[in-house]
Amino acid sequence: MGAVAFGAVLVALLFIILAAFVWQGARRSVITDQAEYLIHEAADFVHDRLSDRALANLGPEDVRRVIEWNLHYTQVIGPRQLGHPPVIGSGEGIEYVMDRARAAGLTVESLDIAEIMAIETDYLLEIGAVGAPVEEDQT
Repeated sequence: MGAVAFGAVLVALLFIILAAFVWQGARRSVITDQAEYLIHEAADFVHDRLSDRALANLGPEDVRRVIEWNLHYTQVIGPRQLGHPPVIGSGEGIEYVMDRARAAGLTVESLDIAEIMAIETDYLLEIGAVGAPVEEDQT
């Protein structure tokens, strides 16, 4: 009877260890599930939702270029000029994109750029890339 009890304890211990692995694996998959921003998906998302007025001026590749220029301003140019991350869709950001568009020979209006940025925000919300605001350190 002692061998049977010992075997039962080992089987129970095995099940506890397996449960711990399953629980930890499930927890890890939730933690590492992050939003993934892909420019080509963002451009397709935006282009599919543009107004007819904007579609008359912009093709899918134009939308992608505007998104790339906006990202460049938001991640590189804006922080260098302002000393902090710029506001998405700000006048300065739209002007930067307008300047880049003119230099590339792209005819685009500021309203088109603002519309692209607004729809891109919808894309960010849809993929879960926008969350609660980060609290500034009060110390």
